[in-house]
Amino acid sequence: MRIYPIALCSLATLLVCDFNHKAVASPNPEVVPTTKPLENIEAMTETASVIAPPEIITETQKIFLTQVPGSPVQPVDDTNQQIDPADVEDELGEIQIIPTRPVQQPPQRRQPDVQLLLRSSAFTSSNISSLEIPQPSDAIFINSATLLATPKLGEETRLIAAAGGGLVRYGEQGDFNYNYLNFNVGLQQRLTKEMYGQLGWYQERLYRNGSGDRLLLDDSVRLSVGRQDQLNSRLRVDSFYELRASFATPNDQNRIANTLGARLRYDITPKLQGALNYRLSLKDFTQQDRFDTQNQFGLEAIYNINPDLFIGGSASYLFGSSSDASVDLNNVSVGVSIGLNVPLF
Repeated sequence: MRIYPIALCSLATLLVCDFNHKAVASPNPEVVPTTKPLENIEAMTETASVIAPPEIITETQKIFLTQVPGSPVQPVDDTNQQIDPADVEDELGEIQIIPTRPVQQPPQRRQPDVQLLLRSSAFTSSNISSLEIPQPSDAIFINSATLLATPKLGEETRLIAAAGGGLVRYGEQGDFNYNYLNFNVGLQQRLTKEMYGQLGWYQERLYRNGSGDRLLLDDSVRLSVGRQDQLNSRLRVDSFYELRASFATPNDQNRIANTLGARLRYDITPKLQGALNYRLSLKDFTQQDRFDTQNQFGLEAIYNINPDLFIGGSASYLFGSSSDASVDLNNVSVGVSIGLNVPLF
């Protein structure tokens, strides 16, 4: 009859183990989370865009050319505590605990090889011309679509190809309205667990709205190196360096640019991310006596309605200097955007 208390204690212990096992919360799935006159198109496009440099090649991260939410927030669950076998042995003698089964992780969502990225944004700009005089401000509206392909060529190599276009419209300065097309192809190589390198070609075409006259043809070769550092489950730092050589028509836009940037992102909730950006650009124009130094600070907030649909808000301050006295780079911008990623295959 002495066996009954021991058996009852064993049964109670097993029930507690099973209860603790079932109480473990499943981790959250990854939530997925970019114009001018010619002088100011790059800065304003970067402000309006929610499309960022490609992520490092991993199976659990998504690649977007364009600034999209990323890694998941792992919740802290105090119920996932292990029972000390020594304590149980002290109470139950030689009776061994039946080991609990490992928690089944939900399958990771597959990264589609081809996606259609739809973006719509509206923002204000305090200096749409980048000229000292005049210096008009205006509201700008951009609607764009990009077909993005990111197939893997090897275990650590990925092809990145994109073709897109958009409409840029000004609230009051209708003479500045234009349309654009861009094409991009490159190879991305993972260098280490945290770092990647990318070499690619990029072309952008700007056309005047209405007449269809071409304003700019810009072909550029870009070499970039990026790094991602996960500081904790919610905080991540992305940093990059890019060397860009542009060959443009008209040729006074030919330039060599060095850009260094960093982005500190914090996952406020599994669906809401905030980010602080900084970018330093040095541009040497090869066909004119001009050298620009640009600094840009930005704030972003992105809310993921679902893995393929998000809304965002941004604010940025661009300042710097130019050897051309007629150029004024200072610009303040505030905007909102909405994006939809349509996986194709």
